[in-house]
This record gives sequence, structure tokens and C-alpha cells, in this order.
Amino acid sequence: GETGTGKGLFARVVHAESRRASGPFVEVNCAALPESLLESELFGHEKGAFTGAARTRRGLFAQADGGTLFLDEIGDVPPSIQVKLLHVLEEGKVRPVGSDQASRVDVRVVAATHRNLRQAVRMGGFREDLFYRLDVVALQLPPLRQRREDIPFLTEHFLREQRSRHPQSPVQRFSPEAMRALIAYDWPGNVRELAHTVERAVILSPQPEVPLALLPEAMRSPPGSRGPTFAGDILCMRELQ
Repeated sequence: GETGTGKGLFARVVHAESRRASGPFVEVNCAALPESLLESELFGHEKGAFTGAARTRRGLFAQADGGTLFLDEIGDVPPSIQVKLLHVLEEGKVRPVGSDQASRVDVRVVAATHRNLRQAVRMGGFREDLFYRLDVVALQLPPLRQRREDIPFLTEHFLREQRSRHPQSPVQRFSPEAMRALIAYDWPGNVRELAHTVERAVILSPQPEVPLALLPEAMRSPPGSRGPTFAGDILCMRELQ
């Protein structure tokens, strides 16, 4: 699925509705870590295994024992780590960096990517054997522009969330014109972009009904007349709680 479609949330639902729900849910963004750190993060390491390894550390596979390990952006895993991932998935055993002992783990692996892995396999960027080892049950999460009927319901959900975070805000709803604009917009950032748009409206609107004029310009333009969108146009600050 594309970035922002909710793959991580869906992985949590799979875990919560399964017989592993009482076990841990552990996640890692494989694209966010360099190769050397990703190996240690996944498989763990022994004290002194490399410079800076001041103590023994359990890897994420071991931490997820009895539960679910969510590997986000699996398509960005370097080839050397792909080989080790394949070994763990086939053998069910993990060997920490710097150790000669492997331990068995009982883990469900859920992997997600915004890339076309079949194409990556054809281009030599992703191991074919690992792809077929992961491709047991494949699910495609559609982008928001292909399920516009969900937009009013998602907007109301995010409104409830943001009203609880910003109780001083008077916002209760979007105007009919604003809602039509939200439904007509193509949402390149998908559900994540919608959530941020609702948050922006709750923070900025001085009245209970969010007017069309308060939406970002790209959403106010008629479909087909919009210019290219540049993700780096504006630097925004987000409050984390």
C-alpha cells in the first residue's frame, strides 16, 4: 500500500484479533535504520560484538517471542539483512551479532511496503526466495482516493480525537462546502494527510464549523486545476503528547 494508507494500524488489528493478542506487538521501520544498526536491532548482539556494544542486547525477534513482529518498509532492507531474515523465517532461530549460539523464537511476522516487491525482485533489488517466504497472505490497502466514501467517517473520527487533545477548540464539524472539497481531493498523503488536515483545522478555526477557506489551497482548487504538490513547501511544527 502507498505511504499513509494505515498499514501499521492494520498490522496492529491483525495482532489484536489473533490468538497472539496477549503476546507483545513489536514494530520497526526498516528504512529508518542504517544496515549496521538494523542487524543489531532485529537479531540482538553480544557485549563487545562491535564498537559501542557495551552490553548484551535482545533483538526485536526475541522481544516479539509469542507475539507479532511488524517489519515496516521491508522493501528497503539491504541485501545482506535479507539473507539473514530469510534464515530466521525458515529456521525459526535467531543468532545475535557476535554470538555462535542460536535460540528458537515463536513469532508471527507481518511485513509492509509501499514498493512493488514483484518488480523489485525482477530488477534484482529484493531476494526472490525472501519474497515468496513472506508472501503467504498478501493484502493490498487501497489509497484514500479509491475509497472516497470513507472520508466523512474518517474525518469525524479524527475530529473526535483532536477535540479531546484540544478541548479549548470550538470546532464541531466541517461545513458542507469543506466536506465536498475533502471528498474531491486526491490525498497523495492518504489517511495520514487527512488526519493532519483535521488537526490543522481544529487548531486554527475560531468557529464551530470549519469553512472551506480554512482548508489548504490545494484542497480548495477544483480537481484538474491543481498544480504539482511539493512536500517541502512549508515546514510545520507538530505538538507531541
